[in-house]
Amino acid sequence: MITCTLGEKKYTVDFVSGRALREMEPATKMYGRLVRLSQAATEGQDITGEQPTVPDALDTMVKWFCILFGNQFTPDEVYDHYPADRLMHDIALALMAVQTQTTEVLDSFPTIPVTQEADQILQELENPEP
Repeated sequence: MITCTLGEKKYTVDFVSGRALREMEPATKMYGRLVRLSQAATEGQDITGEQPTVPDALDTMVKWFCILFGNQFTPDEVYDHYPADRLMHDIALALMAVQTQTTEVLDSFPTIPVTQEADQILQELENPEP
């Protein structure tokens, strides 16, 4: 089961549907484009005129994320309740898992940043429950 918490609401799907697989191409292409542009910019290449707008990139990715969860929520609900610092990372994680058929790694969204997760583990080790 995969869960997504938006504000006070929790949404679940038991599995990734064939529709999510079928409809992922625009989001996958957009993500690939963003990765290529980022790499080109890092290498000092001129990427002027090649960049998608932020709304275009987000809309493409978020629309697919909604499909992943069976359209139980809208893009506006994602924009209003999903932490901005996890949004693109989490959608990319979900895309890669579906693309590589490793969806069993998907658990809950938003994901916890690695440093925060490490802090939680340390706290549990230092303060075990009786």
